[in-house]
Parts: sequence; structure tokens; C-alpha cells
Amino acid sequence: MDGEGKGNLHKVLGTGIGWIVAGPVGAALGFLVGRTLQNNPELLEKGLLGSSLKSYYDVLQVPYDARPQEIKAAYKMLAQKYHPDRFSDTDPVIQELAQGKMSEINDAYANIMESHRSER
Repeated sequence: MDGEGKGNLHKVLGTGIGWIVAGPVGAALGFLVGRTLQNNPELLEKGLLGSSLKSYYDVLQVPYDARPQEIKAAYKMLAQKYHPDRFSDTDPVIQELAQGKMSEINDAYANIMESHRSER
């Protein structure tokens, strides 16, 4: 589906869901959200809040007040689970997904640990 088709889909879905939830006002708001997503497709890629430390904690599945030892343990557990070498005998699509997940885990760990170092 091309970019324009996705944008129209966002407007239609936003309008429909808005109508169901809140009637005409919800439909108008849903339409505006869909139009915003159509005009700013990068919002879907990086999220509405951008890349914040909060989402990094979510990636590592640790509480936001986790100590460095907890963060490191969670990182090791996830790295063992999603490391691409563990998926070497399976479908190439699974291999690619594992590489993407591992990259996300590495990025989250690096950013959280960097923020902990800068707090000292």
C-alpha cells in the first residue's frame, strides 16, 4: 500500500473509531488524527513521544526506577532470548526479526546505561 493509501486508511479508521466511541465529535477528532498521521508518517515509526528513555525501559522490560544491576540482568536475559545466532536454523524472516529486536535491545541498553553514567 502506498503512502497516500495508508494516510486515507488512517483517516477512515480514525473517523470510524471516533464515531463509535464519541459520536460526531469523536469522528472529527479521529479524522484529524488520521490526517496528522498522513502528513507525518514518521510518527508511526518513532512513536508519538519520539525515542524517550521511558520506551527504552519498556524494551528491556524493567521498571523505570531499576538499578543498573537489574538493567544489566534484563539485558542479558533478552540478549540470550533474541540473539540472531539462536535463530540460525529457521526461516530468514524470523532471523531478520530477531536481528531487529536485538538491535532495539542493544540500543535501549546503551541509552539507559549512558543516562545512568551521566547522572553520577
